[in-house]
Amino acid sequence: MTSNLRPINFVWHGKLDDFNTSVAWSPDGTRLAAASVSGQVAIYDSAQGKALHLFEQAHADGCDALAWRPDGKALATAGRDGRWKLWDVADGKTLTGHEAGAPWAEHLAWSAKPIGERGHLLALGAGNTATLWTEEGKPSGAAIKFPKTISDVAWIIGGATLAIATSTAVSLRKDDGSEERAFPSRDPILGMAFSPSGKWLMTGNQDCSVHVWNTDNSAEMHMRGFAAKVRQLAWHRGSRWLATGGGQTISVWDCSGKGPEGRTPMLLEWHPDQLSALQYQPEGDWLASGSRDGSIAIWQPTQRQNMISRAKIASGVTRVAWSPDGRLLAATGEGGEVQVLAVA
Repeated sequence: MTSNLRPINFVWHGKLDDFNTSVAWSPDGTRLAAASVSGQVAIYDSAQGKALHLFEQAHADGCDALAWRPDGKALATAGRDGRWKLWDVADGKTLTGHEAGAPWAEHLAWSAKPIGERGHLLALGAGNTATLWTEEGKPSGAAIKFPKTISDVAWIIGGATLAIATSTAVSLRKDDGSEERAFPSRDPILGMAFSPSGKWLMTGNQDCSVHVWNTDNSAEMHMRGFAAKVRQLAWHRGSRWLATGGGQTISVWDCSGKGPEGRTPMLLEWHPDQLSALQYQPEGDWLASGSRDGSIAIWQPTQRQNMISRAKIASGVTRVAWSPDGRLLAATGEGGEVQVLAVA
């Protein structure tokens, strides 16, 4: 599996002051933002790795989420101080800042397309409260309260429907906040991932399982027996293949036809420690994985080529993120590393 590995180039290296909590490429790929558990946020030039802006304490008690506005001119951040902010990328100044509605603002997502006259909307999850905000940072509609803490937010189905996951359900909301559908779960949800086609909803769960819904007919499926809690879910662009973590081994599930239940997954094994990050290329077939020992692997499971390259950073990997064109991979570490790599 490793005899014909392609070389990997370390393009540039940055460093934050503590455990890296989030990383995000700008929509055009020219900038990379990273945040740390101390509240430090940096915006880098993605070509050279120069820090264009460094906010030493963007959030007093730590920054947990980053989201680029779709025009790439502003960056939203959210933190454990119960606030969210919108930063001007050109001059590094704060455009606006608001209370999130609850402590521990951890989840941010911009709608992929404009929502009527309101333009692109920012969804924010903090505690058990979800709120919507305009491109200018003004509130849009009333706050949505849930009985349980929010574990994930995402815009789906063409970017006009908001999905909000709590520990007990995934709620699909119209752009006015009203509920369209709900998918209740007996298994405590840690994160969710909709297939690009919108057909499949997957959740990674605290009881070491993956829960599956066919959104066409609401049929439910389960995959159990993972070695650890499943926090990593990554869809291939074609909506057929889903990669999951939950231990040291990557499982790649075939979701064609009736779905993955009862099928034996393709197993990708190499990492010596527990997986901590997974992501498919936006427009390609490569899958990037990272582990708590700092190891990084690039795979091409859809072509049955398994591993094609590998590398290692100085501390445990916290996130991996492909650039929009899929040519560069950002990997961040527990020690604050921000490493950008490219497969030769």
